[in-house]
Amino acid sequence: MVAVSRPRNASSSSISSSTKSLKSFHTLVTIVLCALSYYTGTLRSSPSPSTSSSVDSNSQSNSNSKINNVVGCNEMKRMSEEEEEERIESIVKDRVHAMLTHGHEEEEENHFYHQVKGDSKNNDNDNDKNSSGSNASILQSSYSAIMSGIARVSKDEFVSRYDYGPPMDKGEGTNGQDAIILYNTYKSIPTSNAAHTKTIKRGTANVDGDGGYIPLLTTQEATENCDMMNVVTIPNSNGHKTCTVLVNNYQNYHLQKWMRVHPSRKGKLNHNEELRSVSRGYSDNGMQNFKPPEEKAMKKHWKALYTYFDTLEDVLSRLGPVAERVARDNTIIVLTCNMGQSELLMNFVCSAKARGLDVGNVLVFPTDVETKDLAEGLGLATFYDEKNFEDMPSEEAQHYGDRAFIAMMFAKVICVQLVNHLGYDLLFQDVDIVWYKNPLDYFHDKSNPHHDFDMYFQDDGAHTERYAPTSANSGFYYVRNNARTKYLFASLLYAGDIILQSHSHQQAL
Repeated sequence: MVAVSRPRNASSSSISSSTKSLKSFHTLVTIVLCALSYYTGTLRSSPSPSTSSSVDSNSQSNSNSKINNVVGCNEMKRMSEEEEEERIESIVKDRVHAMLTHGHEEEEENHFYHQVKGDSKNNDNDNDKNSSGSNASILQSSYSAIMSGIARVSKDEFVSRYDYGPPMDKGEGTNGQDAIILYNTYKSIPTSNAAHTKTIKRGTANVDGDGGYIPLLTTQEATENCDMMNVVTIPNSNGHKTCTVLVNNYQNYHLQKWMRVHPSRKGKLNHNEELRSVSRGYSDNGMQNFKPPEEKAMKKHWKALYTYFDTLEDVLSRLGPVAERVARDNTIIVLTCNMGQSELLMNFVCSAKARGLDVGNVLVFPTDVETKDLAEGLGLATFYDEKNFEDMPSEEAQHYGDRAFIAMMFAKVICVQLVNHLGYDLLFQDVDIVWYKNPLDYFHDKSNPHHDFDMYFQDDGAHTERYAPTSANSGFYYVRNNARTKYLFASLLYAGDIILQSHSHQQAL
């Protein structure tokens, strides 16, 4: 269908008023031009003085025929004047129509919405017709700012063409194999295929056994006229009675979550409660994934930050020459390790050398002297920051989230932030990873379609609210140095109290 393109929050009355104003303008222009035409035509047909004298000098015997001729001429003049007026009025109408419609598709859209409004009086009948394959529209002017047209594309094809970061479950063969595109303005609707354009505008298509009432397009065709595109990821319902509401408003990149929970925002999902706004970290089992840091965690972090800033100039002055020596193509591979993880570090080095892979641009940040000596014995470059790492445990973590685990998470933040601050691209990896080939070949390949990304993470696999939206795993990731990543890792450094509170580097990230 043809949709209305108008300012946000404009009412249907404002559309009607605008249409009336245009019609009034059309009528006024027509009247003025017709009057001008009539006036100029009258001047042309008025007798001149010489003609008047000539008529007066004629004999009486010819007066009747002269009068008849004059009457006949006057009749012809009146007929020609009427024809001229009609011709001029037709020209004026055509020109006014061209002027009003050129670059103003809103008129056509408005006309169509009036038709749809009339059709909508028989919604029940339309629904019955839909089942028999008719083309009843689902679009209305009251929400044209949200949906002036609708189409669908393959989810797998869409996210392959427009990869925006989050790992995606496969769509084919599931009840989420299609993605829905809502066209917020009439001008964004595809135009290369006339048949598709018509069904997109009406929001219908004849039932053909494959697709119901929303036309299926290729991603290229569906987005050909989209100059801007907002992509919203809708969560899997997981069996819950979930609704998604689209509200037209200013751009704020916000998705507000509502759940039926107790007014205290504590406890499990309860259908007997009212819908209440909750944080995006609120789970259906009542767990709050994003608790603010407690005072104990904040004070501990403040102490760590004091040490960091108090020693920063000295650390950078010593780290700078080491980093310059190690870097290749302005890239450094960063690892951090304590004595409890030293066997994993040895395994990484032995595996790389067995495959003939160069580890010359690896820089290890050991958290104790023993690990420093071990790493250097393996032929690796090291930088030991005795001030920031002096309280780090030397033993390995016994389980996820224990004291040693949390301490090493903060060590990971510091070593990455320092290298990034010095202006280098970097690959960070945990020491429990081995290479089959040099991963930098992928990240440095400029023909890689994702080469313009600032950061690459491996998928954590735990696609929960806690790690949303990117489900990034901090055990292996690549960072390009720029102002955005510098700000990100400085912010992560300041958010160390969240790491202490949540026991997770990834959640804070």
